[in-house]
Parts: sequence; structure tokens; C-alpha cells
Amino acid sequence: MTTDWNGRALVDTDWLAAHLEDENLRIVDASVVMTRTDEGAWKPSSGRGSYEGGHIPGTQFIDLLTEVQDKSSGLNFTLPGAEDFAKDMAGRGIGDDHMVVVYATAVPWWATRFWWMLRANGHDQVAVLDGGLDKWRKEGRTISTEATVHPGAKFTANRRPELIADKDDVQTMLTSRNGAVINALSRQLFTGESDLGYGRPGRIAGSVLLSSLGLIDQDNGTYLPEDALRQTVQDGLGDLGGEAICYCGGGIAATMAALVLDLLGYDKVSVYDASLQEWAADESLPMETG
Repeated sequence: MTTDWNGRALVDTDWLAAHLEDENLRIVDASVVMTRTDEGAWKPSSGRGSYEGGHIPGTQFIDLLTEVQDKSSGLNFTLPGAEDFAKDMAGRGIGDDHMVVVYATAVPWWATRFWWMLRANGHDQVAVLDGGLDKWRKEGRTISTEATVHPGAKFTANRRPELIADKDDVQTMLTSRNGAVINALSRQLFTGESDLGYGRPGRIAGSVLLSSLGLIDQDNGTYLPEDALRQTVQDGLGDLGGEAICYCGGGIAATMAALVLDLLGYDKVSVYDASLQEWAADESLPMETG
């Protein structure tokens, strides 16, 4: 049983290897593949092919590109309703008593997205595999091509609204200044030098930068040590008081910043789920560049 999990948002490959046979463990590959188009834009595609080519034994694949989202919202990747999410998880054999470890290939923010989705629906027994599949492979650990299917389970819907922000919450935060609105994208996107194509370049006016890619070691894909993470947050945000709302282009990279703040002990952190795909498209909402 996974009774020695310390409750932290990250587990390492040694921990996972020691618990692969635990009956109450559920491992999820949440990869989405990002490729450049001829026009230079990023295009997402399913990570299922990567999963089928090899994964950690006992892993099931969840396609965040086409599944587990509110398709009626008109936006990409948005969180489904609590009952729909619970039904989906139960059908995949993820239940109230299960410990979930999630990973992704390449960039880790798809793993943190699913980590946040579970927590936003009341399931706190979830951690991200530090270094993901890439680290697991580099260490020469066992790889499987066998698909994993679990019997159905009971997942109780318990939506936690304090972890989910909307545009009204962002506007209130900017007005009250009781905390920070955090942009988790690159500096080039933050300043408007680059553009995601959501309508207007730049950032939510008044927001601050904590780039998600600056939170990991670029050589091995693991998160920076806690002291380095704390210094990075301090350098970017100063003495963060009150609440924090993290955003990005579509609520994906923002979850990586949210995970790091959770690791560092910040307990009032939410994610603006619709992020710039909603905000930048609405001319009435303020943005800035530079």
C-alpha cells in the first residue's frame, strides 16, 4: 500500500518503482504532443502514440486533448462539471481511495494539469512524477507496451471552487491587490514579443511573471530544488501575500506554477482555467505589453 507517501505534490522515480505493485496505485500518462506549424504556431496532438510506444508498467493513458473537458464551453481544455468528471474517473478505475501518480513526456505541465484537475474535484491523493517518463527511461527502468485497464471505482464529486478562478476573480484580485495574478508563460509571451494567437499579444494588465519553464532543470527535466524554487518565486513575485491566481494561454502551464507554489506552502492558489484564450479575446478586458 502507498501508506508512506508524504503528501507532497511530487514523487521521484525511486518511490514509484518501489510501489508499482500496490493495489491502490493508479498511474496516468497525460501527455499531449506539441509541434510547430509552418506558420510558427504550436499545434497540440494526442500523446496516445507515445504511450503505445512504451510507458511505465501499469500506466493508463488519458487524452487531455479530446477527453476530460467541457466541450460545451467553446474553449480548449476547460474543466468539465464535477459530476461528469467523477463519472469519467470512476469509469477509468480511479476512485476515492486510490493514490494517483501522473506523468507526461517532454514538458511536465500536462501532468500538472491533471494533478490540478483531480485536486479541483476533491481528490488530494495525487502526485506528479518528477522528471516524468524521460527520467524513468534514462535510468534504464522497465518499459511496457501493454495497455492497462482497471475495473470501475467510486469517485465522489467534491468540487473545490477555491482552486478554480474565472475572469471575475481575476478582475477582483487586480482591483483589490490582495495577492498576485501570475503569468506562467515565457518572458517573450509575457512582454508581447511573441504571440499565442488568442486575439491580443501580451499579458493581463497588472499581472506578474513566473515562467513555468524556469521552474525545472533544463538538463534533466526535474523540478529545481526547493531552495532554488523559493528563490525563483521570490525574485519573480517578491513577498507573495494573500492569494495567487495563476494563468497562461489555456490553463495548462499555469498549473505548473500552482504546483510549485503548493510545494512551497502557499495554500491560497487558484488557476484561471480559461486563461488568455478567454481574456485576450475580450476587448473589454485590459492587457498590456512591454
